[in-house]
Amino acid sequence: MAKQYTKDLIKREFIKLLEDKSLKNITIGELAEKCEINRNTFYYHYDDIYMLVKEILADELEKVNEKFTRTDSWEDSLVCAVYFILENKKATQNIFKSIDKQDVDDYLYKICEAVMDKYIDKECASKNIHPKEEDRILLVNFYRAALVGLLDMWIQDGMEESPEGVIYRIGTLFDGNIERSLRISEGLDK
Repeated sequence: MAKQYTKDLIKREFIKLLEDKSLKNITIGELAEKCEINRNTFYYHYDDIYMLVKEILADELEKVNEKFTRTDSWEDSLVCAVYFILENKKATQNIFKSIDKQDVDDYLYKICEAVMDKYIDKECASKNIHPKEEDRILLVNFYRAALVGLLDMWIQDGMEESPEGVIYRIGTLFDGNIERSLRISEGLDK
């Protein structure tokens, strides 16, 4: 219990620091002081700042996975996924500017893949559709790539526009396409 409390405290204070400073300007000593812990306590939980960042992003991915089980739309799940980014806009920009672009893309790919994979599975189960597995994977990958592209562009543009508008608009424009594609797959020969 105390271990989780300390980790949550470190994450919270780290995000607060990121609202005012870039990742490269935050030291372990400064973070430890904000948390009122010693440096060794930080190192007990994390090897370095980048391990902390990866855990924060993994936590957010976990929240997206939990949220999706309570919604029926990929749009709602994706909006949930970007909520952390919006809620911590400056901190997120500082993280994304400071870590390798590949890590940012991996994070976005994992979020979008989780959302689309679960949505397509739900569509198949609820509508009794039996696509070929390679087509199901192809659809997940296609929509994942498209959504990552949109999110990446939104982040690069400074996250000024509301993501909800774009996400729900895309959902409306593509409404029915996933189901239609899955049904086509049922009738295709290998």
